[in-house]
Amino acid sequence: MAGLRGFTFIFLIYKNIQLKYKQTLFGFVWSLLQPTLYLLIFVAIFSRAFQAIPNYPLYVLSGLLFFVYFSEGTNRLCTVFLKNTHMIKSLAIPKSTYAITEQGAEFVNFLLGLIPFIFIMFFMGLKISFNLLYVIPILLLFTVFIYASGIILGSLNVFFRDIAILWSTLNPALFYLSPIAFSSDIVPPNLRFLVYMNPLFHFLQIFRDVLYFGRAPSLHYTLICLAITVIFFSLAMVIFKATKNSFISNL
Repeated sequence: MAGLRGFTFIFLIYKNIQLKYKQTLFGFVWSLLQPTLYLLIFVAIFSRAFQAIPNYPLYVLSGLLFFVYFSEGTNRLCTVFLKNTHMIKSLAIPKSTYAITEQGAEFVNFLLGLIPFIFIMFFMGLKISFNLLYVIPILLLFTVFIYASGIILGSLNVFFRDIAILWSTLNPALFYLSPIAFSSDIVPPNLRFLVYMNPLFHFLQIFRDVLYFGRAPSLHYTLICLAITVIFFSLAMVIFKATKNSFISNL
């Protein structure tokens, strides 16, 4: 039974990846295009404005990649139950399976895209040391946070279809509130709380500790990220359990 369940998960992850690039000319290459374009734009336009940030391209890329992962993951999970309406109504598979495999597909897609960007970051000045291994647990924690955020959005979107529209509007705003192309130090002190309230700010801090500064992640920000993930995951499970039995009648 466990083997069959594992096969089902792997098959659905594969199908989700396949569907994402179905009938596209360049397939997986498109997933590399978005962060590359953003990087080129930021370096071309803002590198002179932020000369105080050493090695600005590496600074941008070490934050940009993970925001794109967050954005893609939450966008897909926001509509995961609506997208699988027919299967939810016809197959006796736990509803969480669709969300887990959707996130799994996005995780695999991100890892495949991360490989060439790691080489690019190496030429940008990435320090090769054992501290790079910290990326693994941080990325797993970040993935759980994305999954939890997506479950909240996806569950609510079954009942309120405005959620997907609202999230597509808020996502770009969240991008500009995240210190990806700028340092949080330039934000006026009276407005800095807006940046600190953004959960992604704290995750970007520990990713940058490892990839940009070449050091172990800050214990302070790591504990904050752990607390954020636990809170979001707990909230996601409460919302999902309270709504999942009403999915079919609202799909």
